[in-house]
Amino acid sequence: MSAQARWYLDTLPLNDAVVCDVGANVGELSAFFLRAGARRVLSVEPLAENLAALDARIAAEGLGDRWTLARCAASDHRGVVHLTLGGDEETAHNSRVVTAAGPRTRAVPCETLPVLCPDATVVKLDIEGHEYPVLDHALAAMTAVRAWAIELHMTPGRPLQGVIQQLVAQGFRVFGAGRRASDPQGPWVTAEVPPTLAWENLPVAARRADGSVFKMLHVVARR
Repeated sequence: MSAQARWYLDTLPLNDAVVCDVGANVGELSAFFLRAGARRVLSVEPLAENLAALDARIAAEGLGDRWTLARCAASDHRGVVHLTLGGDEETAHNSRVVTAAGPRTRAVPCETLPVLCPDATVVKLDIEGHEYPVLDHALAAMTAVRAWAIELHMTPGRPLQGVIQQLVAQGFRVFGAGRRASDPQGPWVTAEVPPTLAWENLPVAARRADGSVFKMLHVVARR
């Protein structure tokens, strides 16, 4: 079990949950959520390459009655968004929403979370910086959600303390995860995130080819 999955097992209310796995990729965490006791999982994934892998996994595991797909991106509107392949971590089959079409982008349909999974009790967001508009639209509207598991990416104009305070204002306590400096290969440990935490307080996760820095933070917000 990965460190991320172990942390989710320890921190998320997965038993009998309705999980919306946004940015499901090839479905490793979606399958984990079902094994961990979720009643139903909706995997939200826009990339055809990943959807083929998801279809194959659902068929192989015989879970089509509990595991369904939304073949689109999540956003703050219904319509189309443009993706560029390769996220900040340059992982194969990742994608990132960009503001305009270009020679290396792909247009995909998009929908809002309250329409995709109105009865979700747990939402996982891993969408390479597009989590902010999704949260702006869905956070207050999705009143059944008991926990959000979010991979937050450092994004211009989106201070970390802003999204933390946004979650706290909706009645959530926010917990961050990371490894101890003394045990870089060990389990993720949990600490409650103060509402004043800023990106400047976090270490650099990677440096991009253009010299800019990449930072991220895994959080779970629980009621």
